[in-house]
Amino acid sequence: MVDAIIRLTTVLVAIMVLVNLGYAALLAGRLALRVRQQHPDRWLRLCVPCWGSLREARSWLASWRAIGGSADPLMAAVRADGRAVLVRHAQLFAWSETWALLVILIAPHAA
Repeated sequence: MVDAIIRLTTVLVAIMVLVNLGYAALLAGRLALRVRQQHPDRWLRLCVPCWGSLREARSWLASWRAIGGSADPLMAAVRADGRAVLVRHAQLFAWSETWALLVILIAPHAA
């Protein structure tokens, strides 16, 4: 019985991780497309940075903060969906850890 619970939990966690990764990839694609539309001249430098100094790295980070904090409705949706992906991943981690602790507590008594 314990083995079946562990297997089922493992399969469910793996499925949720794959769904979460797919959704994160979709969000990254939407973000890259929006950055390319808004900044056609410098979108490649934003996505693939080449820093020569600390000042350039700070400038790159400030550019991403400006893009991420903009009032654009699509960026707001990407931010909200990104938060949902992170929260879902944290919940998944907590759920799998809880099951692991529960099985550790139950398994010695079930054997």
